[in-house]
Amino acid sequence: MRILNKLLFQNIRYSGISAFTRNTLQKRKVTILMFHQPNPVFFEKAILELGKRYNFISFDDFLNFQGGKTEDLPTKSMIITLDDGWKSNFDLLPVIKKLRTPVAIFLMSGLIDTMFLPWFSFVDNRRKKESLKKVSDSGRMAELKHKGFEETREFSERVILNKDEIREMQASGLVTFGSHTLFHPILPKCNDAKASREINLSKENIEAITGIECNLFSFPNGEYSERDIRLCQKAGYKAAVTLDVGFNKSGCDLYRLKRISVPDQGSISELLVKSSGLWAFVKTFLGRQKRTRRHSGL
Repeated sequence: MRILNKLLFQNIRYSGISAFTRNTLQKRKVTILMFHQPNPVFFEKAILELGKRYNFISFDDFLNFQGGKTEDLPTKSMIITLDDGWKSNFDLLPVIKKLRTPVAIFLMSGLIDTMFLPWFSFVDNRRKKESLKKVSDSGRMAELKHKGFEETREFSERVILNKDEIREMQASGLVTFGSHTLFHPILPKCNDAKASREINLSKENIEAITGIECNLFSFPNGEYSERDIRLCQKAGYKAAVTLDVGFNKSGCDLYRLKRISVPDQGSISELLVKSSGLWAFVKTFLGRQKRTRRHSGL
């Protein structure tokens, strides 16, 4: 299966379709990529290959240009982000410094400097994990507690960045930290009080660590409601990223920024195809077609 997957992305890459997308749809837009836990070897290869095709900018660069035009930014601008704030992200710092690549990392601030485990790492079964994302937050927490998990239960190994690592990365001048809530709940499934707490306290926690304003927010699982948008605005965030498919331009909704998920490992061909947005667009189209057939009874 892995070989077939590799061949599929090689064929798409060398067909020229993803290059066409890159040189047309992405040319005057800002593409935001999402990694999670890439290892340094793959991350360096990824940044080198992406750097041949895109121009990396920081989130501040993008936000500062909102009063202007996308044309004022470099063509095929790209922002690199990492979600969750894994301990292993610290190992990327030498690569970030070497290649002078601006990066934004979104932290689950309730897990910083602890031996806590993200709830989705506790659940091994992928289908079960997805089902827990669809129930109410209280239902998710009750089921996890029944299985022996609580948000503040300590485990044997630290998996999230600590304060010293965050500050050292920040000192590079290349890494910006944003909020990914306290404990990564699915916000639209939370009641108003919990959603507000997750959005506001995570911002306060990160500001206490970094000593500067936390302006960026990432919606866990890419899911959000109008209430969550309003809470982010009220909390004082300047922008929020989703997993809505597409690219961004000047004047776009800063609290619904589009982002593309890319692999933490694998082939460069897969990375480049997915970075072009082509794969996400195809999956979205096929998903809509499937839902249409199901609703029409076909």
